[in-house]
Amino acid sequence: MVAQENQDKKTWMVSLVSTVFILGIFAVACLFLVNIGVQVYRNVVVANQNNFELRTSLSYVATKVRQADQADCVQIKQMDGVDILVLTEEDGSEQYETYIYYYDGWLYEHFMEKGDWFEPGYGMETFEIDAFSMEETEDGVFHFTARNRSGDIEELTMVLHSR
Repeated sequence: MVAQENQDKKTWMVSLVSTVFILGIFAVACLFLVNIGVQVYRNVVVANQNNFELRTSLSYVATKVRQADQADCVQIKQMDGVDILVLTEEDGSEQYETYIYYYDGWLYEHFMEKGDWFEPGYGMETFEIDAFSMEETEDGVFHFTARNRSGDIEELTMVLHSR
């Protein structure tokens, strides 16, 4: 009878250890899968954020250009080695300029009276992107290119109605 009890205890102990071992493997597998899911989710969120910044920066520039689309109110200048999209507007007798430019990883907007002092890095940071370029062709077509940190590139070509 004592041998039978020892045998029952051993069987019970083996069953308990086996059950705990199987539950432990299940828990580790669950944690592993959750970790993989978190990494995938994080990558998707980062990619979406980068693409949002990229597309929205060009949409923002397009909207600003369309708002300023009047004769001789949209041009590209270079100051201190920085290409600047200059949007001119009048309010009564006052003239104002909006400078949109890329500097130090940011797309900036700077609104001021025409002819005021300007220095790169001055103004409001609007979008954090990796690169931004702009050019105006001989026939008045504007071409904008933006690149995000992931290396994705978007381009925008605009023809002004006022030209």
